Amino acid sequence: MPNYGMPGVAVDRKRAMTVGAVALALVVTVVAGWVLDRSQKTEAGLPISLRTERIGDGVLVGTDVRANGVVVGKVTAISPDRNGTQQISLRLDDSELFGLDDSLQVDYAPANLFGISEIELRTGAGGSPLRSGTVLDFTGRRASEVYDATMGSILRSAAQMGDSVLTPQMASVIAQAAADTQAFTPLAQALITAQRTVTNNQKMPMSELVGNLGPAFDGGGRFAGATVQVVDLILSMQRLQTDRAAYDKGVATVTGQLLPALATTFTQAGNQLSGTTDMLVPVLTALARMVPQPQQSAAELRLLLERLRAAMPDNGQGPVLNVEVDLKGVPAIAVPLLGGIG
Repeated sequence: MPNYGMPGVAVDRKRAMTVGAVALALVVTVVAGWVLDRSQKTEAGLPISLRTERIGDGVLVGTDVRANGVVVGKVTAISPDRNGTQQISLRLDDSELFGLDDSLQVDYAPANLFGISEIELRTGAGGSPLRSGTVLDFTGRRASEVYDATMGSILRSAAQMGDSVLTPQMASVIAQAAADTQAFTPLAQALITAQRTVTNNQKMPMSELVGNLGPAFDGGGRFAGATVQVVDLILSMQRLQTDRAAYDKGVATVTGQLLPALATTFTQAGNQLSGTTDMLVPVLTALARMVPQPQQSAAELRLLLERLRAAMPDNGQGPVLNVEVDLKGVPAIAVPLLGGIG
């Protein structure tokens, strides 16, 4: 039996070659038709492109595109464009693009708490309908219509705000506010004390309140008694009783002549010495600048005086300089000073 034969089937070589050729041609035809159909078939959806100056962190090929909270497409490609811009290719489901036209705005937003990014399309002011192959240019004046709200942008903004807010000037403002608040502390304490006093008095029984007010009436009585004593002392003065005219004359001299003369003297002195006092201001200012740190200067002066006192002790006849001079080897000076002793 030949190699192409089958048991129980009558077939010769020519017929086998014919059947094989027909089967191979049929397979080739089916494959070619399938490839041709795939090449001519267009992918479903509306392809558009976004030309932007920046791309949000985490926006990659395959990133979801949302509109009104619904996924309406995906990012199909990201490629560099002219003048340092980027072009993001999208394929959208045109059946879900309600209210979106070429005036739409773009947000790079986090899709969840893990920081995965997505593109959010927002409705614009109104424009032309979106068409296949539309390129929306978000550079130049429309650059502000692209908002980056991704997690990386939020962290960078927080860092920049920290650098700009937490400055030495802010620390100075906080310190000044703390000092001003501390200045109001006595007033707050007084208010609290007054409030506490009012509250305690409201809770005190009438008998205890009257008992606490008793010393005040006692003090008032003593003051009234002292006032009466002073009046009685003035009225019982011997000079007023025996020589009232001389006393009145002395009082009139003091009030009518002495006091007006003193007032005139002080007025003239103030007018004449005002220029002198003005001249003293720069002198006193210069003196104050000569001692910028009084405490340190006082300590240094005290130390200098103590050292002078230690160097010149008092021997009973006045301070004597405590010093020893070694004149060995200098006979020209030693002999006269020592009285001729070698």
